[in-house]
Amino acid sequence: MTKLSVRDYQPEDFLNIELMDYEKKCREGQPIEQWAQIKEKLGPAFTVIDPAGKIVFLCGIHDMWPGVGEIWAVFSPLAKKYPHTWIVAKELLDITFEDYVRLQAALDPVGCPEAIRFDERLGFKAEGLMSRYGFHGEDMIMYALVRDKENG
Repeated sequence: MTKLSVRDYQPEDFLNIELMDYEKKCREGQPIEQWAQIKEKLGPAFTVIDPAGKIVFLCGIHDMWPGVGEIWAVFSPLAKKYPHTWIVAKELLDITFEDYVRLQAALDPVGCPEAIRFDERLGFKAEGLMSRYGFHGEDMIMYALVRDKENG
């Protein structure tokens, strides 16, 4: 298994990652340069790179309020070359989840079903449909990973 490396996210990573077609469509009409800067400030964020130094994926958590965060991720087409990316994401999630009681993600079931499979593999559960929630008016499904009450 090829070793992927993790480093702290830098705004230029968001601008330089090679995008999958779905992500290209999502970015249409959005203030990408602003988002690149904001993602660094809203909570923990990471860049995962392959041995050649190419970005495989970016991920992080937007802190919403104490104990609650919304996860985000951007994958390059390289992620398909590394089927174990979910393991790296799970390790990052395990490190950061101790600071949260709830992590959530709004996912597009039509445009990006891969994201649903990926988050389910990480332990996220579907909570409900959010009509016209997406940037372009698409319906999204809210997924969440909630720490059980007995374990704090």
